[in-house]
Formats: sequence, C-alpha cells, structure tokens
Amino acid sequence: MKKPFVNNKLPNQLTGMLPRKAGKHTIGEGFVTPKLLFFGMLLLFAVGGVCNPESSAFLCGTPYLKPGTHLGKADAQAGIENLNPPSQQPAIQTAPPAAPALPVGTERTFFAPDFRSQQQYIVSAVLRGVGNFCYVFVEESEWNTRVTPRTVETIVRAFEHQTPANPQQGIYPTLTELFGAPPDTDENGRVILLLLNIRDVAQGLAGSQYTAGFFNPADQHRGVLRHPGFRGLPIRSNESDMLYIDTRPLNPNSEAAHNVIAHEFQHLIHWQHDAREATWVDEGCAEYAAFLCGYTLREHLAAFEKTPAVSLIEWPVRGAGSLAHYGAAFLWMLYLHEQYGGAETLAAIVHNRGTSLIGVTDALRARGAVFQQISDIFIDWKIANYLSDYRHVSLNLSPSRRHSAYPSTGENGTLSNFSADYLVFEDAKGLTLGFSSSTASGCAVHAIEFHSSGEAIQVREILLTNRRTGSLAMPNTVTKAILVPSFHQEATNTDSRSVTYEYSATRSGSVTFVSSVLPNPVHPQYWDIITHPSEPLVGITPTVTLLQHNRIHKEAQAMYPIQDRGLYRFSFHLEPDIAPASVTWQIFLDSLRVDTGTLK
Repeated sequence: MKKPFVNNKLPNQLTGMLPRKAGKHTIGEGFVTPKLLFFGMLLLFAVGGVCNPESSAFLCGTPYLKPGTHLGKADAQAGIENLNPPSQQPAIQTAPPAAPALPVGTERTFFAPDFRSQQQYIVSAVLRGVGNFCYVFVEESEWNTRVTPRTVETIVRAFEHQTPANPQQGIYPTLTELFGAPPDTDENGRVILLLLNIRDVAQGLAGSQYTAGFFNPADQHRGVLRHPGFRGLPIRSNESDMLYIDTRPLNPNSEAAHNVIAHEFQHLIHWQHDAREATWVDEGCAEYAAFLCGYTLREHLAAFEKTPAVSLIEWPVRGAGSLAHYGAAFLWMLYLHEQYGGAETLAAIVHNRGTSLIGVTDALRARGAVFQQISDIFIDWKIANYLSDYRHVSLNLSPSRRHSAYPSTGENGTLSNFSADYLVFEDAKGLTLGFSSSTASGCAVHAIEFHSSGEAIQVREILLTNRRTGSLAMPNTVTKAILVPSFHQEATNTDSRSVTYEYSATRSGSVTFVSSVLPNPVHPQYWDIITHPSEPLVGITPTVTLLQHNRIHKEAQAMYPIQDRGLYRFSFHLEPDIAPASVTWQIFLDSLRVDTGTLK
C-alpha cells in the first residue's frame, strides 16, 4: 500500500503495532479557508451527534432524474433529448427576469416529476421569500399548513447567512466559495427553492424512508424534452436553476430541511462542472457539502455501520436499500478530505470531468497524491472504517459474521466490486485463517489483529497464491481477529462485477487426518501419500517431511488437493538404495504435526 501524502495514519498501522485509540480525534487541519476552519468544532457533532428523527432516512431524488442512472443498464447511454428543432426552441417564458427582483406574492406554475407515475404534473406556487441568492416558492396547498412565513425566513437565513458550522456564513457562500458558482440558466442570479409535497414512490414502502429533495437536470434545458426517467414521455423544462424541497413528511421548519437544501445545492453546482458524473461520486460530494455546513449525517452513517459490505461505486435502482450507500459515499469523500489534502481535494473532484473512479484518480494526482492505483486507497479506507480511523466521525461497524467456536469451515460469501466484508473471530489465539477466492485479480484480504500485549492492533495482508488461496496464522497474543476480504477492479464498466470466496478458521489440533501410503504399481520407486482432513481446509495446505533414520531426507513440501474430493496428495521418488522401511513421513498443519508413519 502506498502512503498518502497528507496526514497519513493508517499505513503506519499496517506496518506494525500501535496502541488502541480511545475516543475521537481532535478536529485539525484540512479546510480550505479560515472561515471554514471556524466551524470545525461543530462538525463532529453534526456527523456523530444525536439526530433529529425527521432526517433519519431521507433519500435524494436526483439519482433517478439523471440520464442513465434511473432505469438501469438499458438506459446507460440515454440522455435528455430536446424535441424542439433549433429554429423552434422557445425563448424562456416562465423564468423570472434578471432585474429587478420579483416581488413577494408573484404566482408561478412549475412542472414537477411524480416519482410514482414517472410523469410530470403542474404545481401552483407563490413566491413567499426573496434573498440575495434565492427565491423561495411554496406550493399553494402547503402555505400556512406545513409552511409559514417563519419557515421561509429561516430557510432564507440558512441559505444565505447562517449554518450550524458558521453563524456568519450560509449554505450558498459556503459551497460556492469552495466548489464555484452554480449555473445561471434563467439569468436571474438566484436559485429557486420550491417547497412542495413531493409525490414519492418510496413513501410507505420502506418504513421511514422518503425522498426529501432533488435537483432535476431537465430544468437546465429548454422547451419540450424527452427524458428516459419519465418513461420517454415528453416533458417540459422549468428552464430555471432550482431545487425541489419536500414538505411532507420532511418538516420544512427543521434543520433537516436545511440539510437537504445543502445536499441538493451541491448537485446543482456539480452539474455545472460535470453533468455526467457517476451517481456515487455526486451523492458523496453532496453529503460532504452538508457536512461542511455542519448538518447531521448520523442516520446515513448508521445505515452503513449496519451493512458495511455495500459497494462503494454501485447505486441501487429506485432507492431500495440506498441509505448505506449514502454513508459509504460520504465516508469515502471524508477519508479523501482527511488523508489527501482537505476540502480543496473535494473541489478538484467536483471540477474534474472524468467519471467515477477515473475522475477521482485524476483529481487526486492533480493535487500531488502519490499512489499506484485507486484500489490502494480503497484498501486503506476499508481498514480505516473498521478501526474508526477518522478525525471527524466515530464508527462502530457491524461485522457480516461472528465466530467463536472452531473449527469454522466451509463458510462463503460474495463481494460486489469495490466492497469489503468484515468477519470477526473471537478467541483467535493460535487460529489459522484460510481464504480462497474465485479470482485472484482484484481480490485483497487483510486481517486486523487485536493483541493482548499492550492493547495493540496489527494489520497484515494474506497473500494469495496463483491458486487463489492463502492463509495466516494468528500469534498466541491475538485475542480477536477480523478478516477483511475486498474486491476491486478498476477497468471501465466493472460496477456490476462480483467475486465469491470461501474462508475457514481452524486450530491445528482441532483437525484430524486419516492418511494412507501407496506405492506406485507401475513404477515401484514412486510413492504417494494421501491424507483426508476431518474438516475442509480453505486456503491452508498441509506439508510433508520425509525422515531417514531420524534425519531429514526431504524438507517440508506442500501437498496438493485432489480436485473436489477433500483429499491431499504428495508424490515423491525414492532412490533404489533406500529401504522404504527406513523412511518416516510426517504431515504438518501450521507447523503442528498432525500425522506420521513409515513407508511399508
């Protein structure tokens, strides 16, 4: 693994022993300006503190409105098509003028997506608040029910003047200072915040999960469009720079609503720089944007803690089970922030026009990072997640499986591309962890060892042979071990690839062997030793040593498995002048002798 160039702690862990951490790290450097440094102490609470239940499971609708991300692989190349010939494209009719600012009370209709029917419908709204950088329109049916003048006042304040991270700086200046200005399609210098009751496909289907807001890329085009996210039906653009913010069940009077605004505003800015960015990068940067403003991400992180084996680079269709993906994407961006240059590195990712891992790689290298492959950083990241090796968050991952009785054999699992599993082994003293993968390409396996001596932690890699197997013996000082297999292939269009694996945990004394010695019936000077272990061995190979008159005749050599039969075989040639009865064979497993006999 290559050492990151900024504030790298994890590779030091990988090279040896270190004391176990107690508590959270102190927030330190890494922000782009003194203004951002100001709110550092608030961010730890924003990410790791108590969460408002209303923000507990909010989903973003933007991924399902971006071309190529909402209906799966069949639409991967689909784009937004303008149905108006160039000579017939209408001038902007519904956008407010550049100056003067529209007066409060201005009425306007908007075209909004219905996530249930995948069609548009018309929303009648009234302008209820005006700021230097925003118009706040409210759906008429929501006014003085879910939305009040006080609601609008606090939203304008949050967008322009004040966030939990900085009482002197709102969402707009915080994010534009770092990422740049948003597009100005309607040439009015303001972002429209439309507060409406989003018609959500997720409501009632996933407990408390709901679509809390979105940015619709169709609004960055003109006229009548065909968008694959609307079943290919003609739709109309609002021809505005706007964000849609939910009012039911999201409480528009809560800080959770401001969190959503910050998240969606990053999508608008990101679209300006890279309209084709992969969903996981865009969502990770949007989560990071809310983090910069000091808003809570606790529930997205909690979902990742419960299911940490999700793929970093895949995004589920229609939001099913996507909460953990938000947590993963944010943690990746936070890890790059902490280890690879702070907020300016995230700005470089937003500005880079490369897609997915390519864009992230290019942005990091442009910032001076030294690494061979992005998967090297992913390996560091997967270990950091279990060890909670962050300054701004505290994690407690739930392992995929726990083991406390041995031998534990015949276990298996599946990994999606750019994902990792966490397998815990209690009472790991003297264990041998064996591993076998369906492919050696892109598969990496590490063991995190918790030692009794000095409460120390060590991380070691299990190197796989060309047979895609490997093993690692735990010292007698190990009290607990975590096996962390991961899969990562960086080639284009590999997001849906996966790998299967097997693993085992054995103590040599707990496995017995039944062995036989067979002379070759055709060539009497050739012999076979065949042994059958009482438990399947995964990634662990027994060895044979030959002794003559209690002296080593042949050094320890590996036995080879007989395909799919649970047997191991060792073949050798015995010189004519050696009497078979004078030769003793010994079978070892992890340096422990498990069987012995003589040639007869």
